[in-house]
Amino acid sequence: MKKSVCKKAAAILLATSMAAAMMAGCSGSSGSSESATTEAAKAAETVDGAGQEAAEETIDYPTDAIQVIVPVSAGGDTDANARLLAQYMEPELGVSMPIVNVSGSSGTIGMEQVRTSEPDGYTCLFFHAEAMIPEITGLIDYQLDEFKMAGVCLQANTTLLVTHNDSGFTTLDEFLSAAKEAPGTIEFGMATGGYPNLIGVALEETAGIDLNLVDIGGNADKIAALAGHNTDVINVEYALVKDYLETGEFIALAVLNEERNPLFDEIPTAKEQGLDMVFGKFFFVAFPKDTPDAIVDQFSAAMEKAVANEGFIEQAETSYALTCVYMDPEEATAYAQSQYELLNTYRDLLRAQ
Repeated sequence: MKKSVCKKAAAILLATSMAAAMMAGCSGSSGSSESATTEAAKAAETVDGAGQEAAEETIDYPTDAIQVIVPVSAGGDTDANARLLAQYMEPELGVSMPIVNVSGSSGTIGMEQVRTSEPDGYTCLFFHAEAMIPEITGLIDYQLDEFKMAGVCLQANTTLLVTHNDSGFTTLDEFLSAAKEAPGTIEFGMATGGYPNLIGVALEETAGIDLNLVDIGGNADKIAALAGHNTDVINVEYALVKDYLETGEFIALAVLNEERNPLFDEIPTAKEQGLDMVFGKFFFVAFPKDTPDAIVDQFSAAMEKAVANEGFIEQAETSYALTCVYMDPEEATAYAQSQYELLNTYRDLLRAQ
């Protein structure tokens, strides 16, 4: 930045000197005065051009590794998606992006670590819509406006309601009927204050049932509990239980999307089965609030290239059944706010538990 300022100052001094010399040498003639004025204007244009060139110079970022905080345990879809994005962003940025899993308290421990870190562009948060739930439930007192969004990179229209093969029901209708016949006995495994908690209370409210909502933990813990028949129903992303579905150990009751996902279109939506529940996730990267826009924009530009990479798209679709969608900082901020307003309609239900 100092170099750019010096270049601009030198250009201004040169232009001023040129204008003064031409005015002094040509003061005896009106024609000469007009010529001097013209030359001074050209000199001013040169100064403006130098200033514009200086403004367009790229910042020296990044020069070191960018730490990516993932506020959940390793092994889940959030962790996998963060590693996929880092794999394709590292060549664009020219630095490494180590993934650091900081789990606990529905993601708030990792979120707080990023929120209070130095706003220098070398610590960022990779998370999804669940980031908005803790404030709604009362666990924390801030929302995503305490961060600076770098962009959205992926959308997951793959959230399933899943049971195990010994639960006693194999369809959504059978599950809802069983829940109505025996209120409070069917266990829904979730994480208190998180996205699964929201889906659990929304399921109770929408279906008119009473479930036993039990805090089990993140996706890895929920899958292990369901595989061991230690819980009855969970919500989970398709890619994480694909193998269990293929072996018949798990049974998909519904996908919580507007339409069937073409990557696994044999699974019906909850909506087509009479249960109006649509819940998806968007994955984003955010920095501490005071991070300079120039840094965020440069990071976001690299994200846009990564998301457009054919390799990234293929892996996201085939391995994780995700939709690759890039939103720049402004678009991502607006989209997150619209999703918050939707999720916030469940505030009273979540806080009444």
